[in-house]
Amino acid sequence: MAADSTTKGQAKPEVIHVPAGEGITLWVPEEPPEELVDGEGPVLSTYTFMATAENTGGALAVVDTVVEPGNGPPEHEHDDADESFYVLEGEFWVRAGGKEFVLRVGDYAFVPRGTLHIWKNSTEKQARMLRIYTPGGHEKFFMEISRPAERGVPAPRLTNADVQRALTTVARFYG
Repeated sequence: MAADSTTKGQAKPEVIHVPAGEGITLWVPEEPPEELVDGEGPVLSTYTFMATAENTGGALAVVDTVVEPGNGPPEHEHDDADESFYVLEGEFWVRAGGKEFVLRVGDYAFVPRGTLHIWKNSTEKQARMLRIYTPGGHEKFFMEISRPAERGVPAPRLTNADVQRALTTVARFYG
């Protein structure tokens, strides 16, 4: 049987190489505090997409995730992808599928699609992990809720405009 040049409408993947410091880097809002004051909110997280559905033929998306102390998303689930976590620096508290645990450097976790979950940087320092979405495509959500990052510039603080953009995007993606 001849190999198909596409996978589910995606271009056939080719070998990719993403050198350190490259990729698609975004400043991403996480869960806002109850009363957000512009200029006083938490620092945005920095997500660098190393692989996307576009360059993997839809197979996966890989994101290097740098998270400020206490940051993380609100409780949520993905109906379009499984999510894996591998911690590179720091620690992350996780609740998923009725389990609660802390991920430390070198730890891995897998959360199947449709599973309600939440994670937070549980340290007083920046923490970092690789997250892998299978299949790819979920990165489009992050690209819409974020701001493009500026290399060499520290991530800014969360604003009400960031929260509004995220809420509008969540409504469009998830209803």
